[in-house]
Amino acid sequence: MPKNKDQNQAVPLSEVAYQKIKERIVTLKLRPRDQVDENVLVEELSIGRTPIREALFRLVAENLVAVVHGRGFFVRDITLSDLRDLFETMLILERSAVSLAARRIQKDQIKNLQQLNAALRHAYLKKDFLRVTLLNSQFHRSIYKATDNAFLFSYLDNLQSQSQRLAYICFSKETVAYDIKSHAELSIKDHQSLIELFKRRSDLEAVNVITEHIKLFQRRVLHFTSPSLESLDLINP
Repeated sequence: MPKNKDQNQAVPLSEVAYQKIKERIVTLKLRPRDQVDENVLVEELSIGRTPIREALFRLVAENLVAVVHGRGFFVRDITLSDLRDLFETMLILERSAVSLAARRIQKDQIKNLQQLNAALRHAYLKKDFLRVTLLNSQFHRSIYKATDNAFLFSYLDNLQSQSQRLAYICFSKETVAYDIKSHAELSIKDHQSLIELFKRRSDLEAVNVITEHIKLFQRRVLHFTSPSLESLDLINP
């Protein structure tokens, strides 16, 4: 008996588990060094143990989760060394990506980028920071697709998975010392600049824009990794 259309389009349970667990990691509901309890996930997600384990091993491959022998799965920490390596790699690969994309991108791909950036702006105005993070990631992944280079896309796709936790922090954590509104507006403005440069096939200018865009992201992240005077208790005797 042939399967109906809904069955053919059903999302595998391992994919559902992957997306839900990853969301918890990105939004810091599962924080760095937290144990990822399989029994809790099975109960809370109403998904069997096998799809859960498949999802966890996929997250291990993306370096978001680590396996500790005899203890289970843990959310990987983010160290200062990780941040240095991440931004060095991001700068090298994303500069190459926008350069290639500017020369190879198709009209429908440019239109998709425009729609994603408009949706991102709307999500930010609604303070839906998870959606902002996911749309921001989609925007960059769409640029990687436009390079028409499968190897480069694979490396950058993994890099996006690593940076999503940091992006969520950037958009969702307001502080007195850092203007999140200005950060968001500059980020969205950079995206729009890239779109216009792609239309003109201006690869060198696109490289300059993505360089400053990554530096903006880095400054925001470093703000959260540097202790403030208040956190050091240096104001009160």
